[in-house]
Amino acid sequence: MLSDIAAGAALGLRFAPLYAAVTAAFAAALAGYRRAPRSRLWWAAAVVIAGWVAGDGIRIAGSSAHVSTLVAWAVASLALGYALPALAGAYVGRQVHKGTGYLSAAVVALLFVSALSALAGPIADALMRAVS
Repeated sequence: MLSDIAAGAALGLRFAPLYAAVTAAFAAALAGYRRAPRSRLWWAAAVVIAGWVAGDGIRIAGSSAHVSTLVAWAVASLALGYALPALAGAYVGRQVHKGTGYLSAAVVALLFVSALSALAGPIADALMRAVS
């Protein structure tokens, strides 16, 4: 059971970086400016989920792994690859005072995804070696 969850987390660290970058940047720009209405948060969440479905959800649905592996894969890829960068970008964008918060939000989310995708491969490899 623990090895299945670790394998799913390792697979989740290998999210689709192109889909994640575009999705997180767009979602962060939607919600990442000081006067964004509350409805923008729902739209940003919808963008993140739609991007995740297109990027990783289809790969997960087509997999024949154990259920615990699939759940860990889905949660890790959605949280780390898509939601966390969008949240970080939106937070930074809301802190900008001069009216370019949406641009700052998109850039932070884009760079966050880039950093995560660069670090995810070695971390996933180390996680799989530790479990095996």
